[in-house]
Amino acid sequence: MIDVIQIVFGVVLIIIMAKGCWVSSQILTERSQLRKFTGAYYDFEINEELKERGLSRQEALDIINGDNV
Repeated sequence: MIDVIQIVFGVVLIIIMAKGCWVSSQILTERSQLRKFTGAYYDFEINEELKERGLSRQEALDIINGDNV
């Protein structure tokens, strides 16, 4: 019985960790796209550049991905 509980716990833990890796990779991909779009490197510089252009992060990502033409 203990083996079953350990396996279930391990599987649940691996699923949670995989979800965390997926979210992290999405955040890093978005940041990379925004860096190329704005020419700024750090998050606060990216935010300032987008503010000057009158765009939110999501609006800029939509433009980059071609969703908002």
